[in-house]
Amino acid sequence: MSTNRTHRTRLARALAAVSDIPYQTALTRVVRAAEAGLLPDPLDAAGMRHALDLLAGTGDRAAGTNSSALALESRYYRMAQVCGDRMQPGVPDRVARARAKGVPAVRVRGSYDPVEILGAVMADQDDPDAATDWWQRVVAAGTRDDCALTDPYPPGSDPDGYLPIDRALDRRDATGDVDAYERTLRAITRREPRDIDAHAHLGNLYLDLADPTGTVTVTPPPDARQRQVWLRTALGHYQTAVGVAELALPEPFTGFLPWAELDNRPFSRAMHGLALTLWRLSRFDAAEQILLNMLWLNPMDNQGARMLLGPVREGRAWADFDSRA
Repeated sequence: MSTNRTHRTRLARALAAVSDIPYQTALTRVVRAAEAGLLPDPLDAAGMRHALDLLAGTGDRAAGTNSSALALESRYYRMAQVCGDRMQPGVPDRVARARAKGVPAVRVRGSYDPVEILGAVMADQDDPDAATDWWQRVVAAGTRDDCALTDPYPPGSDPDGYLPIDRALDRRDATGDVDAYERTLRAITRREPRDIDAHAHLGNLYLDLADPTGTVTVTPPPDARQRQVWLRTALGHYQTAVGVAELALPEPFTGFLPWAELDNRPFSRAMHGLALTLWRLSRFDAAEQILLNMLWLNPMDNQGARMLLGPVREGRAWADFDSRA
């Protein structure tokens, strides 16, 4: 431990955030403790927690931090744990159809430590993300498996290389026919229930319909009751997409699913839509946990989940925050 610069950096950043002290002060404290042989070895997730307890001088490292993320285990939290029994009708059946066709387990591409990748950014004491609980949780977990989901359409399954969702989007953009677009998406999910992206795009469509400022114009304008129906329909499609993706994850799942891997993006988009829909429904706790899942799986945060955490935790209304800007 005393010679591992990455471990020192990771621990110092977490200590600075937990104890509200300057990073350099925290780093000095870490170095001195390491040289004195006071820190645990190995400095895995459990070792990191113990080290923080020792260095912060408290048996409860989350005391005074008001941290939801720090209290979470080092793993992905499944939708059933987040949403409980509040699943929309039809979701279990659609997920079961995907399971019956067989969903390959995630493949491990290697491993990485996000501190090494994001360290140059997070070393900046003025960076607002460095002190956040979600980042401390990621830092404390250390090196994890770098994983990828499997595309349900194997290479060569389509002669021109286009996926069904690509054709559906092209036709929608060319014709503007939203009804035909919806029918095509539903047909895709019937033929291939493992198509996470098609489920997620159905969610996107209904979330847009439910938004008074959305891009889809409906005549005559729907009333508030109809918008609520569309919102819950969107919820069901997002829950289906996430549920199908989870079939590929072992329990517990502790790895990364980075955005850089194209096959992970449908799942990431589905989680993003699910978080937005739960927020719109004022289910703030569930929306927060989905956002924390997104940051746990992809700390690079290409979708801006960290920007939504504050408003969701504050219980701010969807209409008061332009969440999709």
